Amino acid sequence: MKHLVLASILLLIPSSTHKLEKENIKVKGVVMVHYNAEFNATNNYVDVARVKDCKIFTAWIDKEPTLKDEQGIRSVPTIILYNNGKEHKRWEAGLMMKLDIHYSELQQEVDK
Repeated sequence: MKHLVLASILLLIPSSTHKLEKENIKVKGVVMVHYNAEFNATNNYVDVARVKDCKIFTAWIDKEPTLKDEQGIRSVPTIILYNNGKEHKRWEAGLMMKLDIHYSELQQEVDK
């Protein structure tokens, strides 16, 4: 049963995203990172995979705890948009640990 639950959770991870390596944030261009933790995997923001014209990465702060402090992650999920290695915009979950935004809001920031 435990494996079935884990497999179900893994299906919620957007398939068009990649695991974040710290150097990916610093690349030239537009990068979007979806930060979350395994205990909150059911609240993954799966619509991040619908955003176009940027590189999308997933980061698990419980697997890489230094990311939490380095990137100032205070709640999960958090999505940060970087432009040429610098933070451009941030979306953070509220008390319900969900992001209540439409993916088009993310896309508008990418398109700017």
